[in-house]
Amino acid sequence: MRRGHIMLIAGGAVAAISLSVLGYYGLRLITNLEEQPKFSIPPSGSQKVQQNIANVSQGAYVVSFPNYDGGKPTVVLTDPARQEIVRKEVDPPILIESFPISVPGNYTLELSNPSPVQTLEASIILGSQESVLSTADISSAVMTFIFGLMLMAGIATAIAGAAITVMDKRRISKMKQFGDTTDLV
Repeated sequence: MRRGHIMLIAGGAVAAISLSVLGYYGLRLITNLEEQPKFSIPPSGSQKVQQNIANVSQGAYVVSFPNYDGGKPTVVLTDPARQEIVRKEVDPPILIESFPISVPGNYTLELSNPSPVQTLEASIILGSQESVLSTADISSAVMTFIFGLMLMAGIATAIAGAAITVMDKRRISKMKQFGDTTDLV
């Protein structure tokens, strides 16, 4: 009779484990990012980073500036044909995002400092999704398996456990209604 509760708890535990794994590798990425060379962007200036990305379908970039309170810097990402892929204002301290690679070649990320008085210290990583994830010593296949599949399995198990719990409660109430308590042990 407790099978629904057990599945609900197990599903929640698996989902929690997958989220903790994501948190662990996210912290490793941030720690490794702090060890990367930093760019000093003068007030109202910008910094361009160019990377040749080929033979992959997904690119990614990470921009980190933990000690900045001069506004929201702007990130502009362009493809080899100089077409904008991304233009957004970044909320400090970090932005991690992937983007589709339509054409192999040199992709350019430009980070602009909006402050007229404060220098922006930033770490920038641009490359294939696999190379960016390798900064945290993890492959995209492992990340997909550990985080994605475990999270989906945990959520599915928790939902199944909740459904079984509801069905069991209905069955128990029907059994009690007709006086049949032999199966309730």
